[in-house]
Amino acid sequence: MSKHEETLTINENIDNNLIEHEEKASSSFALDGAKKKINVLSLIFERILPILLIVVLGVRLFSYQTQIGQYVGLASTPFSPFKTIITLIAIWLQYTCLLIVILKGFFNFKLIINLSRFITIPVFILNAIMLPAIMTLFVGDSKASLLLICYILEIVIGIILGIYNIVINIKVKTNYKEILAMFGIFLLMLIASMPSYFLQIVIGDGKRDMIVKDLTPYHRIFIYLAIIIPTCLYFALRNQKEEVIRYFLIYISVATMIVFLVNFNYTNFKEPWTWPFHLCNTAMFIVPLCLIFKLKRLFYFTYFINVFGALIAMLMPNYDVGTNITSMRIFNFWYNHWIAFFMPILLVALKQFKRPTIKQFYWSMVWFFGYFVLVLFLNVYFTAIGHSVDYFFINTNYVADKLGNWANNIFNLSTSFTVNGKLLVFHPLYQFLFFLGYVLLGLAVWFVYAECFRIADDHFLLHTKLKKIRQDKLAMASVPSKVRRAEFMKEQQTREAKLELMHFSKKYATSKVYAVEDANLVVNGGEIFGFLGPNGAGKSTIIKSIVGIQPITDGHIEVCGYDISKTPVEAKYNIGYVPDHYALYEKLTGREYINYIADIYEVSQEDREERINKYVKLFELEASIDSQIKTYSHGMKQKITIMSALVHNPKVWILDEPLTGLDPNSIYQVKECMRQHAAAGNIVFFSSHLIDIVEKLCERIAIIKHGKIQCVKSVEEIEASGITLEQFYLNTIGNNEDSYDNATDVQTNN
Repeated sequence: MSKHEETLTINENIDNNLIEHEEKASSSFALDGAKKKINVLSLIFERILPILLIVVLGVRLFSYQTQIGQYVGLASTPFSPFKTIITLIAIWLQYTCLLIVILKGFFNFKLIINLSRFITIPVFILNAIMLPAIMTLFVGDSKASLLLICYILEIVIGIILGIYNIVINIKVKTNYKEILAMFGIFLLMLIASMPSYFLQIVIGDGKRDMIVKDLTPYHRIFIYLAIIIPTCLYFALRNQKEEVIRYFLIYISVATMIVFLVNFNYTNFKEPWTWPFHLCNTAMFIVPLCLIFKLKRLFYFTYFINVFGALIAMLMPNYDVGTNITSMRIFNFWYNHWIAFFMPILLVALKQFKRPTIKQFYWSMVWFFGYFVLVLFLNVYFTAIGHSVDYFFINTNYVADKLGNWANNIFNLSTSFTVNGKLLVFHPLYQFLFFLGYVLLGLAVWFVYAECFRIADDHFLLHTKLKKIRQDKLAMASVPSKVRRAEFMKEQQTREAKLELMHFSKKYATSKVYAVEDANLVVNGGEIFGFLGPNGAGKSTIIKSIVGIQPITDGHIEVCGYDISKTPVEAKYNIGYVPDHYALYEKLTGREYINYIADIYEVSQEDREERINKYVKLFELEASIDSQIKTYSHGMKQKITIMSALVHNPKVWILDEPLTGLDPNSIYQVKECMRQHAAAGNIVFFSSHLIDIVEKLCERIAIIKHGKIQCVKSVEEIEASGITLEQFYLNTIGNNEDSYDNATDVQTNN
């Protein structure tokens, strides 16, 4: 080649490299742009629109005082009974589905995905159809502008979010059992969001003889429900994941708050005395706020003060004896006090908030003092301007009457002031003793809680012991009897060494995508099989599923003909596993640890001594095998891990990055051990980033990327194509649509 031609060639190579670099940069920029686009879409649909929906719902709830509570019985409404019931159900379902699509923006698990995909859109369409009737029931005007606009916006945003959740989760598979479970849970969720006027309108005014007061049978049933409901919720949620627990607690607290909100008129700021200032009313707002924003100090106010107040109110409800059991008043009273009573307890039981210390009790008293002073002055001021109120029962002798004449005499000791022509009347001694008495009762509640915690701890210990007993029984049942064990040992001698993955898929619960999807692979006896792929490709996921560390989502894995899910004991007997991060009992000696593993696999004394001596010599550990493992170097610990994996002579030896951090001599020893094990007809299956070692050691390799096996090929076949394994690997992981027919590779080479 002439000097001129050489120069032209060099320039051409430089130009090609520059072009390639620009293409990669352009591709990288495009990917970054796509990611940003995806992130922007997620921000819009999973944050902005749900928050906008919260704002719209809030405007609707606070901008109009609905008249729907005036209807008593189906005959009192402007529509036929059928149309009225359909309209009421549409309103009820609307509240439920609004919360589902709002919370879907902040939570992501299978059940809520299914709820948002399959239920919300039909409900919003039903509300769109029934919208004129809904407006008429709410305010008597089907064209009430602001209310109508808010309701339409709720429907539109709800449908948009429903469609988004369908599109974004299009690959999420759902079976009929999950669908049935979804509908069952949805029906239970409806309990929390049932409008307070529903029973009054549907059933009417025909149940006045069912007295819910003075500890009548009906009254006691309502009190029992205050215990049964949270108990059922506790046992239903206690073993669920944290995300699921938090989702349902927030849903219940917010749904009940919305149901409670519609009973008050917030539009008239000239009549604030109609607002919910009673002690137990505050729990309806405090519980969801504390849950959503994790307001710990405020929470313990409701935990000590609201719970006790709600209990007293349930024992001595302050409504007329003849009040209709289906009326909004009865419904709101019990709905409010149930939530105020059991929700704070449930939040601690389900570990959303820690068990309180005395410091939290002090903080609860500080908040209580602030509340007490506020309602004390509100009582006096509103009464002075002609609107008699009795928040927390400190403005009248309601409580004093129940305590006797002495309490009434203290209440009658009053003092008054005239301010701007308004007569402000206080009962200072009575109100001070009332506050002090409640603080002392709150302290008594502290001791009640302490006893409940002790009972809960005892129950937990009992549950743990019973669980361990059941696990031990299951473990013993899975261990073959002496007769079966002898048969099993004989059977192993005839079993062919084989590892097979059949349409294996794995998805972690918190992830939307598969870590490994539809992996198919067959490895036969006598092979040293290399498993290659970049970090996060799915190598460790497959290995951990093979050895039984984590469950399988779909498909099957068989080891020597044993299904790892159905016959795990038999399958694991044939596996030796060397993890990427070993964990040894470092106070044992190397020999003691290997003997411990041999005991688990019931290796005979003769066999274990022969194998230990063999590997001690191979790995040159004669001087240290009887020293404590904590004195070993990294390489020596790795060798002990390998020896313990081989002491029962497994047919399938699996190694996850076994050569990382080893010196050249140790690498040679491990490689020699792998060759010997495969030469005996066993499988050696290992993952590694050291491609040159894989190339020299393995007969076949598989390459995985993004959870999918890209190809399975023999090293000889790759070398025959005229490129190195390293170049083949880089080509494969760099381009999924390269010249290699991956699907054919997997099928033909298996």
